[in-house]
Amino acid sequence: MGLGWKVALLNIMRNGRRSLITLAAIVFGCTSLIIFGGFVQSMYEGMRESMIRSQLGHIQIYAKGYNQFGKAEPEKYLIADGDLQKISELVENETDTLVVAPRLNFNGLLSDGKQSIAITGIGIDAEKEVMLSSAIQIVQGDDLFPEDISAAHLGEGLFNALDVQIGDYLTLLASTQDGAINAVDVQVMGVITTGVKELDDRLLRVNLPLAQELLYTSDITRLVVLLEETELTSTSIATLAGVFEQNNLNLEIKSWEELAGYYHQVVGLFNGVFGFITVIVLVIVALSISNTMLMAVMERTRELGTIRAMGGTPRQVVNLILLESVFLGLIGSLLGLLIGALAAKGITYAEWMMPRPPGSTQDYPIRVFVVPDILLKTFLLGFCISLVSSLYPAIKASRLPVVKALRFT
Repeated sequence: MGLGWKVALLNIMRNGRRSLITLAAIVFGCTSLIIFGGFVQSMYEGMRESMIRSQLGHIQIYAKGYNQFGKAEPEKYLIADGDLQKISELVENETDTLVVAPRLNFNGLLSDGKQSIAITGIGIDAEKEVMLSSAIQIVQGDDLFPEDISAAHLGEGLFNALDVQIGDYLTLLASTQDGAINAVDVQVMGVITTGVKELDDRLLRVNLPLAQELLYTSDITRLVVLLEETELTSTSIATLAGVFEQNNLNLEIKSWEELAGYYHQVVGLFNGVFGFITVIVLVIVALSISNTMLMAVMERTRELGTIRAMGGTPRQVVNLILLESVFLGLIGSLLGLLIGALAAKGITYAEWMMPRPPGSTQDYPIRVFVVPDILLKTFLLGFCISLVSSLYPAIKASRLPVVKALRFT
């Protein structure tokens, strides 16, 4: 270790109180960024997995043109029953798939005899949806079973809007593919929540055979694919696109990312918030370090003047101050990483509950992830801000007139 490094380290140890103040500022900044960044990442993952395992799956497969024209004429863009088995086998053979589930979407009216409410209905394969819709919670009643042909699950908001109890029968009306009106009786088997209030206010889930009977069709709207890992989505879509083209299947594929518009809005919002908070924290840390180093320069004016009088150059004075900042930045950033990681683990372990966000029907435990990428960026930011904040005090110290510095009291 050179003489300059030894002198810088001795100066840090000699002025313990000032060094602790500087370290505290760096540790505070690093810990704040790690905790908030980890919290944001946990929120992203929780929201993503909740949407995947309650509504979207990882991949959705439609007949060609459904997403462009299906809202106006959904009956013209269904996956034919004859192709369903072949498509499912291709998906299961070519990708790391947990489940491939058919769904039939429809809109209609649900009546309790006193009032009718517009609903968004989904016909599902009850056995496959157990895994695919694992994030959907049953608030009351029982799960759907394939043998209960007329059974239905109502969203919590829809259930509360109707005069109905578990076990009661309701009348479901919808338009068939031919434009006629058809009606079936459904039995309320349970009440569910997806975590999204707007969806729970209109959601009705029934067994697929009942939905097909209601619409006079044996076709389906889409196949929903749940993969073993979310990270496999892009490669799986590329694989399936090639396989479908080779087998002359006129299909289109959508990933959960393309369908999760709300998720991307939230991510964009919180990325902006995180960036703003990062700037505020860095400014606070920078001002604190700069102020502390200026105090150090004032306290050591005669010492610095002596160094200059003995032949030290302004550059050597600057290097001495910056070397002290390097030590403080390294020590403070490392301590910040350690304390931030421990604090993140402690907050997660405590399982404090977050108030439910707007539009949600569920409370969430606070989780703070320890993310390597955030740790690395925080360390670099902590180190760099301590170095940059010391530039002005270092330059100021190098420009002190030697005679005035020696006379300073």
